[in-house]
Order: sequence, then structure tokens, then C-alpha cells
Amino acid sequence: MLRCSILTIFLAFSLLAGAQDWKVVRENSQKTFPKTVAAGNYSGIAHLHDDIYAVVSDKSDSALYFNFRIQVNPKTGELEQVENLGFTERTDGTLNDGKFWQGQEKGFDHEAIVKASDSTLVITSEGCCRLKEYPVLPTSANAPKISYPQNLWESRWPSSDFYPNYNFESLAFDSVRQYLWTISESTLRKDGQPATPQNGLPNQLRLMRYDWGKIKENRNKENNGKEDCSEQESSKKASRYMTAYAYQMDQPSTNKKADIYVMGVSELCALPDGQLLVLEREAFIPKIKIGAFCKCKLYLVNPLNSEEFAMKEKFSSDTPFLQKRLFAEWKTGLSLSKRSFANYEGMCLGPKLEDGSQVVILLSDSQDQYAGVLKDWFKTIVIRKE
Repeated sequence: MLRCSILTIFLAFSLLAGAQDWKVVRENSQKTFPKTVAAGNYSGIAHLHDDIYAVVSDKSDSALYFNFRIQVNPKTGELEQVENLGFTERTDGTLNDGKFWQGQEKGFDHEAIVKASDSTLVITSEGCCRLKEYPVLPTSANAPKISYPQNLWESRWPSSDFYPNYNFESLAFDSVRQYLWTISESTLRKDGQPATPQNGLPNQLRLMRYDWGKIKENRNKENNGKEDCSEQESSKKASRYMTAYAYQMDQPSTNKKADIYVMGVSELCALPDGQLLVLEREAFIPKIKIGAFCKCKLYLVNPLNSEEFAMKEKFSSDTPFLQKRLFAEWKTGLSLSKRSFANYEGMCLGPKLEDGSQVVILLSDSQDQYAGVLKDWFKTIVIRKE
């Protein structure tokens, strides 16, 4: 009996020792490419094909997204070249002919983008409090025009659910399981106050998973031929396919008074095994600007093996918050001698390297290279399951 128990314990430890999990192989330094990437407000990125990526800007009401070419070293994963190739189609579906355009709808504030299929993308609009599906557009203006289908998916939320400038900032798509993930940047109004240096509270968030497979199966029937619907209708419909989990951020790292302070989840990234990378971002900017910093923490979570937390439930001491593991962290800042401040908002999987490792690409929002001081920084982190 004792021998059997010892054997059981030995086998259990062997299985644990052999279990594989994601690890950081290399964290490469951030780089900027001013000759090929014009000043922008780049806030989200998704891989399209080969070395071409779709990048959204949160200040562009004309371009739906920009086509970027991003090349990395096949051995180290370091960035070798990043180039903005421009855009071919506007947010209203018309082709970019280079002429002045005045759209009727403005204030999109596009923050994140994912490729949901070979033919469609999903983009978050913080200005419209919505997640919306769009067709994948040609990378050349000379390519055949793509007409907009009438049954593309859209989920709108009442702006009153969120604090100002604190709603949908992130997206991730699990192409294996057909799940679309998002999370509010900060605490919802119904759940309490957002984190500040003064209150020291950790943001308590609701990570949301949409069953994209079921949405695709039923969207024709759900839309009934309508091109649009009210916020309440859209939010109610979307909730039928949505599962939520509780996520708690770290507390603010400073108690100093800020002129601008932003604490929230700025992006998500789905890994092939169903786990998620969560980018927690804390940006502190004093009135004099010198001393500003942006602290980023990249966490790994496994919601599919965790307890769900319904949207109607209230946070309490018994809330089953997701277990998170710190993956990487870095801090950039602004001083008299150094201008490395980088507000990272976009993240997606890049190519695999020669040794099988996976590249994660991150980009920052420079606020149009604010005051000639900030830069459009890009960064890569190499990960591997071992």
C-alpha cells in the first residue's frame, strides 16, 4: 500500500514537471522608424498575411485601418523594418482616392482590431462604444472593390456603462476555438470607481468571451435584414453568446498627483492553446511632463480553465478572480536626458522564428508624436512553450 502511494506521488510530480507552459525567451528593445512610419495615434494591430498587418488609429475618422509591413529577424525576433503602406478604403466603405473627404460619422476612436476570418475583421470603437465587423479590404487601390455585406455583426453598449474614455480598448481572437475576447479598459460604473493614485484601488474588470462560431451561425436570422439596431437591442443580442470572467488589475504604483493618469487593460492577445496575454498599462503624466512614466505589465491567464462570473453578479470578497502570472514588465519615461516614454496599446502575434519560438508584436500610441517629444515605438517579445 505504501509502495503504491509513493508510486502515485512520483507519477504526479513527473506529470507536473513535464507540463509545458509559455515562457519569455527574449524581450527585445523598443525601436522607432521615423522614415517609414509617419506620426500617428496607432492603437491596435492584427496580422493579415505574410508580413502585412492591419493597424488602427484612434484619431482617424477617414482610414478604417492602415496596412503596415513589419519585418523581424528570423533568429532573434528583433524588428528590422516597419513601414506604413497607407490605406485603401475609408470608414464608410468608399475608396481612398487621395481627395479631401468629409465623412458624416465621426469620433470613432478605433482602439483595437482582430482578424476574425479570411474575409472579415472586428474593430472596437471607443467613441461609439461598439465592436463592429468589417470586410478585409484589398491592400491595393487597384484591386476590385469589395462591397459591404448587410449582415455584418455589431455589438453596441450604452455609453453610460463606462467612465469617459474608459470603454473598449482591447480585442483578441482565438481562431482555433472561434472565440472573440474583449475587456473594458477600466472599472464599469456599476462596479465602482476607476483606479487613481489617490484612491489606490485595483480596477475590477469583466473579461468577456463571445462565441464567434455561434454568432456566425445565427447572425443572418438575428439581423432579419436590418442594417442597424439600437444600443439596447444590439447589446441584448450579443449577450446571448457571451460568457464573462472576473479580472483584477494590480493597484496603482504611485500616489503622486498627476495631470493625466490612465490605469487600465490596453490590449489582449490570444495564444494557440486558448490562454490570453493581458497588457496592464499605467501611464502617469505630471503637469510639467518631466517625470512622466508608462509602466506595462504583461500577464498570462487561462480563463477557459477558470470559473465564470456572470455580468449580473457583483464583485465581493468571494469573487473568483482569474489567476494571473506575470510574464514580462517594463517601464519607459520622460526625463531631461531620456525620451523613451511609450504608451503601448496594440499587441498581436507575429511570425514564428527558425527555432519555433513565437514573436509578439507591440505598438505604442504617441498622440501624433506629441509636442515633438513622443515617438511611435514598436517592440517585440519572443515566447515559447516549454
